[in-house]
Amino acid sequence: MPGGRLPEHAVHVGSPAAPGDALSHTVLLSALGTHQQQEHSSHAAVDMPRDAAKAARPMRAPLPSRLSTLEFRAYYLTYLLVVPNMAYTVFRASSPARPEYAEYEHELSDGWLLGRKVDLSDGQWRTFRSHLPAFSAAMLAFVALSWAARWALRGRTAAAAGALPALWLPWAFATAFVVVLSGASIAFVAALAAGNYALARRVAGRRWAPAAIWAYNMLMLFSNEHFRGYRFGAVHEGLAWLDSHRGLLRRWDITFNLTMLRMVSFAIDHHWSTLRRQSQSQSPPPPLQHQARQTAKERVEQPCRPEEYCFFNYWAYILYPPLYLTGPIITFNDFVAQMRRPTLPALRPTLAYGARLVASYLLMELVLHTVYSVAISKWGHWDSFSAYEISLFGYMRLTFIWLKLLIIWRFARFWAMADGLETVDNMRRCMSNNYSLQQFWRDWHCSYNRWLVRYVYVPLGGRRTSSWNVFVVFTFVALWHDLTLRLLQWAWIIALLFLPEGLATWYFARPQWAARPYFRFLCSAGGALNIMGMMAANLVGFGDAGVDKMLAKIFCREGAVFLAAAYAALNAHLQVMFELREHEYRREYRRRARDLRPAEVEMAPRPAASDPSAASSGASSPRVDPAAAHRTRSAAKRAAS
Repeated sequence: MPGGRLPEHAVHVGSPAAPGDALSHTVLLSALGTHQQQEHSSHAAVDMPRDAAKAARPMRAPLPSRLSTLEFRAYYLTYLLVVPNMAYTVFRASSPARPEYAEYEHELSDGWLLGRKVDLSDGQWRTFRSHLPAFSAAMLAFVALSWAARWALRGRTAAAAGALPALWLPWAFATAFVVVLSGASIAFVAALAAGNYALARRVAGRRWAPAAIWAYNMLMLFSNEHFRGYRFGAVHEGLAWLDSHRGLLRRWDITFNLTMLRMVSFAIDHHWSTLRRQSQSQSPPPPLQHQARQTAKERVEQPCRPEEYCFFNYWAYILYPPLYLTGPIITFNDFVAQMRRPTLPALRPTLAYGARLVASYLLMELVLHTVYSVAISKWGHWDSFSAYEISLFGYMRLTFIWLKLLIIWRFARFWAMADGLETVDNMRRCMSNNYSLQQFWRDWHCSYNRWLVRYVYVPLGGRRTSSWNVFVVFTFVALWHDLTLRLLQWAWIIALLFLPEGLATWYFARPQWAARPYFRFLCSAGGALNIMGMMAANLVGFGDAGVDKMLAKIFCREGAVFLAAAYAALNAHLQVMFELREHEYRREYRRRARDLRPAEVEMAPRPAASDPSAASSGASSPRVDPAAAHRTRSAAKRAAS
């Protein structure tokens, strides 16, 4: 291969591993990265943007396009035959004319599209959908008030040391917002948050501080679940009347799991900042005006000033209204760095993101009016459905989960974008465009994944201890989601699936494999098995009570023919996905070539004025490493700013 690089689909069948690609170095080596990767610190291994990570590696020449070949025309024909048949099959299986319809009809609600009922049997989506007008009104009010307050307070200093003026309105709005949501339970939220703050301030800089912080927060997580959000009557009989004033979300402890991640972020960031100050012998950090323009990676790595780790900023951070209920998750350092000097949102990208959000919502409405996969999965009787129908319902069940979380996270991120806060975009790829477990996990809940790498994976040893570290990470993920045996089973299945993918990645990373004509078919064969394993694992973890019967009906002797046909179709699908990734790479390659061309011209030796032939001889600049040129330009920009 040109430049000694492997194609995009090589074994790992995902994007090239990068320092900031969360859990990209969870298993052994990445077949798409360099053959020897260096261990990164807990800071450098976390939130390095993809563009910066790619710029740090030399780019290979793109492969020729196969989109117009006879082979790919056969794949297009497969799509034309299979995809419409899949849509028609699940639509017909959800028809009111089917005898099973009467058994689950009570789970459906009156709809507004195509004269059909709508499947709102998922409680989380039903709650979000019903409260969407109120959430939208709250978003508009918050954004308008936030920017009005910042304009009125421009140039003023904080009333207390370290308290950011840009957070005065979010602090008050967040408190009122949580009171409306949780009612009197705000007392429990405040008590737990204050306990974490006091602990973080007390133990910061001590060797055993991380253990104490994690012990407090894990104990809080188990306690919240065990006591189901606590009762005022259990604290004191005279307070029992407060139990009837629990706000809109009576189970505040369910959404508090996200708050717990932010509490850990504050405590650990404060601890690392204290350690850095204790170990530094040089002069204090430069004034804040010299740190105004920071990259996303720098915002995460650069500690805040000591006085900024105050309760005022901490409270505004953990209860920041746009991200309070759902995320995306942002670290304390990053949040304060952006709120230190808030910027106006970029109008066109924000509006474009809002249009994508509306389109996703309309697609969800269409799906829920035509396919009743959630209600049928809850009903859980599969005897009258074929293996093909059952597998499609399982696929649509996972598609619903993906689309539901996509909309919820996009709504929250759009809210934050309108307020000028930059956050990570979760669900960066469609569920059906993932064929690597590492890449799937990295893209699904991207912000949570980066949080795990920063605060769990790397502190436990990173790549050096990945053989057991990955089990600890996924065990925490399962316990954080819900304290159930089913989710623990899901976590350990996912962790086990990492091992064969990592071993294959390591074995097939040699360049001679990529030169063989059948290599991409070998990759698709492994990727198809990976997809089936991921679907089964996620159905176990996030499916309904009847998922065991569902999987038994699919993976049996009667379903062997269907599985063989599905495996062949997945191989064709993966060949197209490989080519689409290569097409994305070609665009990136051309873009970087255009960006680097001025730098190459500038670095070219200029002909002498006395030699006119040199000016017209077509003399070109010396060959320039794109990564080196990119780093040179980036350093110049930072110096100029």
